[in-house]
Amino acid sequence: MHHPTPTTWVVVLTAALFALPAWAQEPPPEAVEAPVTTAAPTPAEPPRTGWNVLGLPLVSFNSDEGFGYGARLMLVDSGDGSQRPYRYSVVGQFFQSTRGIAQHRLMLDAPGFLSSSWRLGVNLGLLNDRFSPYFGLGGGAAYVSAFDACADRKALESDPNVCPGNPDFRGLRYYSFDQRTFPSVVLNARRPLSGPWQVALGYRFRLTSIRTRYGAEDLGQARDSRVVEDARAGLLSGLNGEEDGESVFRTAEVTASLLLDTRDNEPAPVRGMFHELALRGASTVTGSASNYWGATANLRFYHPVVSERLVAAFRLFVDVMGGDVPFFHLSSFGGVEWLDGWGGIGGVYTARGILKNRLQGQAKALANGELRWNFLSVSPWQQRLDFTLMAFFDAGQAWTDLRFADGGIPRYGGGGGLRIAWQNDFILRVDYGISPRDGTTGFYLDFGHLF
Repeated sequence: MHHPTPTTWVVVLTAALFALPAWAQEPPPEAVEAPVTTAAPTPAEPPRTGWNVLGLPLVSFNSDEGFGYGARLMLVDSGDGSQRPYRYSVVGQFFQSTRGIAQHRLMLDAPGFLSSSWRLGVNLGLLNDRFSPYFGLGGGAAYVSAFDACADRKALESDPNVCPGNPDFRGLRYYSFDQRTFPSVVLNARRPLSGPWQVALGYRFRLTSIRTRYGAEDLGQARDSRVVEDARAGLLSGLNGEEDGESVFRTAEVTASLLLDTRDNEPAPVRGMFHELALRGASTVTGSASNYWGATANLRFYHPVVSERLVAAFRLFVDVMGGDVPFFHLSSFGGVEWLDGWGGIGGVYTARGILKNRLQGQAKALANGELRWNFLSVSPWQQRLDFTLMAFFDAGQAWTDLRFADGGIPRYGGGGGLRIAWQNDFILRVDYGISPRDGTTGFYLDFGHLF
């Protein structure tokens, strides 16, 4: 496991403490202006109007994907100043990591689209995961660290099939395959119904290329990888294990969600709930080459314990899929907040301490529990900073198909972390997790609460 260098911390903290407001989901224009230093009250500034430009460097680190870097540019049209948080926003993002991850996006957000009650979102993306993990299907999928571990990486440059001192070595890429999605097109339309109830409709189109073998420049081994072994066994839709080149998959889903949101503050809730029931389906009618369906239940609860400074948070995520599901979608969940490229059970977005995409299948269940203690709040230069320590426990299970015949107990991980929140809106998170069953650990430096 690699840890960030002191230079990394300097870059991250500099970006977090001096450019944070541009990252917030709904950044108030006032947040990018210099704080008032005089004691005398000043009249309220008139609302921003017209177009404004915000920018932020992106920096992250986690044990699965390495050091991530990039930038995000946001163009905000405030209109005549009466629209909140804005009339339109256009966001361009460039982001990649040292371990072959790329998430380049162009996003449009239009609250009150065409003066209606609908909020329209468009997300165009190029997503690349050069070493996407695959450990097998279902809860019984085994992970043997010796199969892809080699202490003498230099020796693999002359012969990638043999690792000195490790007779169990099967190849550095035994547990990975290459996937690239371009384009990824996501359309979402969301509107309130009554009170805290909302409805969302959407469409997702993805063109994904898969390579199951790596060349010499990526230290690819001659023997089969785990994904090729399962493809030869007839377990993976769309692959037979004989592919030497690129396989292209076209998927297109329509989605619908019913939501209940009573959170008191979306980025950092103290109390309330967020629940979602989401359905998705793909067929030739929607433009997909595969016919399949999926359903997701996402339940979240937040409640103070003893005082407002100690919050208990819980999430239960359940997802089922059926039909001719492309194997690389078996790690994903549904719902309005799930982004392509986030991966499945294990990793920075789902279960800390567990390897990225450790569990996948047609049925998945994920539980996350956190206890968050806000131990310090300060307001330097009239900017509120909250420091929160937290402990967490994550657990997940997957089943190969809807017969739920897989054996084995769920994988789980536990650990702790720190949150630094600016204006109770923008949040820097640091987590460290351990998974005793697999004997793996993970360090994560990212933005926003896990849920």
